[in-house]
Amino acid sequence: MKIKLLTLFLMMFSVSVFSQEYIFGKVSTESGTELPSAVIINMRTDEKILSDKDGNFMIAAKTGDEIRFIKNTYERKIQRITTENFSRPLKISLEKSPYLIEEIELAFNPTGNLKKDVKSLDPPKRVVALNSSMDSYMRTSPTEPSPKLITPSAFGPKDFNAGQVDIVKAVSALVGLVSKSTSSPLTKANYAETQDFFRKIKTTMDLSFYTSQGWDEEELDRFLIYADDVYSLAKKYRKNFNVNAINADMKMAYKEYVKTRKIRPSSTPEIFKNKS
Repeated sequence: MKIKLLTLFLMMFSVSVFSQEYIFGKVSTESGTELPSAVIINMRTDEKILSDKDGNFMIAAKTGDEIRFIKNTYERKIQRITTENFSRPLKISLEKSPYLIEEIELAFNPTGNLKKDVKSLDPPKRVVALNSSMDSYMRTSPTEPSPKLITPSAFGPKDFNAGQVDIVKAVSALVGLVSKSTSSPLTKANYAETQDFFRKIKTTMDLSFYTSQGWDEEELDRFLIYADDVYSLAKKYRKNFNVNAINADMKMAYKEYVKTRKIRPSSTPEIFKNKS
């Protein structure tokens, strides 16, 4: 009898020593929705399991073990096991990971008021001025000559007149030098020269005639681009900045400019009234 009791005691002791304890629980979202296929890891034993379709799980653990719960697009959660966790199921709630929302561009929403809707469809004034300036620049011929393919003199045909003076060509060259020294031909201004010319107009000339019409800097830039296209201001005056001539051409350009835009009748200067 004593032998049987001793054997039973040893069996119960071995079961208590070598038996494995398990914890049970469920993984869900903040709103209580079950999360299937969540990864549960015991960091001490490196055991990994997945929650079932209802979010339930069971994993071997001991008191003090660190259990991690991982799910794609959710924040990771860490649970430290206590003795209470073996007596009741764990309820693990995972929070959604924050992510950037793509920028949404709102489409045009018409109001039904034709005047307001037409203004909404117009491009910004700065864009219009920039496009007009770029168009003018693209139409300008290049100031630097393009490279030419020239045959070296060693491989070209022999010039039997080399070393001799051509009287006619010499006289023509002399006349050309004299004419160049007295007057230089007008050339188109490139983009940088045009912008410098516009800047000089705005800083050195009296533009109160235009600002008194209620024009801001953007409208003045649009007008200068228009006047330059029609009267070639930068081409004619960027090297010889003749204020009187520039002012006269700008006044003529203004007369044509106001015909293409809506302005108040009182805004039209007296010098252009009653003139055809």
